[in-house]
Amino acid sequence: MTWMPLPALRTFVEVARLASFKKAADSLNVTPTAVSHQIRKLEEQLGVALFERHVRRISLTREGARLYPVLDEAFGRIGEALETVRRDASQSSLVVAATMAVSTFWIGPQVRAFRTAFPELGCRILASDDVVDLSGGDADLAVRFQRDSDPNLESFDLAPGRFAPVAAPSLDPQSLQETPLLAFEWASPHPEAPDWERWWRTAGLGRLNSGRIVWFSDEAHAVQAAMGGQGALLANLSLLGRELATGVLRRLDGPVISYGQFRLVRPRGRKSSVQEAVWQWWCSALSGTG
Repeated sequence: MTWMPLPALRTFVEVARLASFKKAADSLNVTPTAVSHQIRKLEEQLGVALFERHVRRISLTREGARLYPVLDEAFGRIGEALETVRRDASQSSLVVAATMAVSTFWIGPQVRAFRTAFPELGCRILASDDVVDLSGGDADLAVRFQRDSDPNLESFDLAPGRFAPVAAPSLDPQSLQETPLLAFEWASPHPEAPDWERWWRTAGLGRLNSGRIVWFSDEAHAVQAAMGGQGALLANLSLLGRELATGVLRRLDGPVISYGQFRLVRPRGRKSSVQEAVWQWWCSALSGTG
């Protein structure tokens, strides 16, 4: 049997499907010259013409018409098989998306327990302050801090947002008036999002000199600075439940501002038994985090 190069066969199928060398070239992301070369080489190896060239169109010869449906079906089955392998491989690994802060203080500490519960599954943490496209398959699950739930996603409420000043035990401020203030920039700012000025007014401390605030572009880094005793941070208490419980950080006196909600979310649709078990595990594991 004469060996036939797969690229040439694939090119033939695309030209036959589109009835155009140029359209096939665009579809395959190659030049029309490359398409013509592949077809000519295939015809030479077969010893027959596969296309009849007309002035402004092409058509299949009798031999080409016999070959096309067989190859089209074959490449279709190859594509289905590759997709099945890809899908099965993706189901053997879980991708959890969350912000840098949530990945650091919530997801990371749970990975060992997750691997114990599901030793057959790999686990990847996609730490990004950008919103990850769950519908596009970039992640299986995500933890999001939201004002309103997304109707396009299935969600589970984890913990409400509660904002108040925190500091390291080594920092013992007599008054916040004399304490360095730390803050982080919201990835998606909203007028109602808590900030030092709003908390300052709520606490009845008068006018705040905003020039005192040290800003961090990332929430996790702001928390690390507070843990290092660099100042007081207006933080989400729910995010830092573990750190507050163990005494790594302590809450300072003053009001608590409620805002937003942590939710575990995933795409809607039918789920396998493994996917459902994983979802229930993370719902349970993260419910007590905050």
